[in-house]
Amino acid sequence: MKFSVHQSALLQLTQTVSKAVAVRTTKQVLTGILLEATEDTLRATAYDLELGIQDEIIADEQSGLRVEQPGAIVLPARYLSEVVRKLPLADVTVTIQNNYVAEIQSGQAQFHLHGIDAAEFPKLPLFHNAERIEIPSYSLKRLIQSTAFAAATSEVRPVLTGIHLQLENQHITFTATDALRLAVRTAALNSAENQNWNVILPSKSLTELAKILPDDDSLIQVQCTNTHSLFAVGSTLFYTRLIDGAYPDTSRIIPSQFRTEITLPTSDITNAIDRAVLIARDRDNNQVRFDVGADFVTISSSSAEIGNVAEQVGILQKTGDDLQIAFNGKNVLDALRTIQGEEVILRFNGANQPFIFQEEGEPSALQLISPVLTR
Repeated sequence: MKFSVHQSALLQLTQTVSKAVAVRTTKQVLTGILLEATEDTLRATAYDLELGIQDEIIADEQSGLRVEQPGAIVLPARYLSEVVRKLPLADVTVTIQNNYVAEIQSGQAQFHLHGIDAAEFPKLPLFHNAERIEIPSYSLKRLIQSTAFAAATSEVRPVLTGIHLQLENQHITFTATDALRLAVRTAALNSAENQNWNVILPSKSLTELAKILPDDDSLIQVQCTNTHSLFAVGSTLFYTRLIDGAYPDTSRIIPSQFRTEITLPTSDITNAIDRAVLIARDRDNNQVRFDVGADFVTISSSSAEIGNVAEQVGILQKTGDDLQIAFNGKNVLDALRTIQGEEVILRFNGANQPFIFQEEGEPSALQLISPVLTR
């Protein structure tokens, strides 16, 4: 195996797939990147058996790829990426010797890395005749960013570490909860007629996917089997294993009536809570108090060791009762930072009931937060 390619193209290729390299494993091959060179293509793959990413570059003027001898090798991801990143901005030549040693040369620099037989690398899942849909990249990115933060990080209930994807009536809904907060977002699809999906995708994998999704309306092809999903982002193929189990019915915890509803400027309330968390972050639950009056909301927090803070934010609109409630300031900040509009609506049912954040004019998404109960 022997090929040469521009340093920038090889660096981009290895950095894209490296997100799927196994971090903690006893299988050395999973810590590597599989490089496969054909007559006019260089393909890179990383796969930790849960998440897999594959990308490729073709032989053209932009990549500078020239394959002299096709072949395949697995090279250690950590060192391959670092070596390529530190090479000069010139052509890189990679030559694989018979003993699985890769010679990497650029300019006067020459590295030798010990590789592994490509035959030992695990096969990616197959998607023959799998159901597929297409969704604009921007819509998919918003679905992920509006929900993934609310998924659980503890493995006590594995299904809660995932995002629940439901597809029906040409609408796709992402739901995530850690039992203390809930995030839901729905988007309409022009495709997916007569298709119904009900799967749980790992939130960590989808968070990585969001990082490579372009901020445009290019169509992302999504496929699902009983065990895996596949997202095609241009030349990049993003595989992830599904989470087994039944996702809880979260629709029943979303209230339909409210005793208090207020509209606030998004940036003002976000910044005020951010400042309150500075004092609250050393307390259990990052507790912040929220006092709703006639014209103002007072946001406050205190700490016996640090001090206290209080700040007022003007209410744009209000219906219902005055209210005092306490909550985890960090959880509320996570919810507010998904809102892109200038105004946010908050709906309450008293101090001891979950409350809802919703962007003004955006009924397709909501965030529900459980309060911190105080004596």
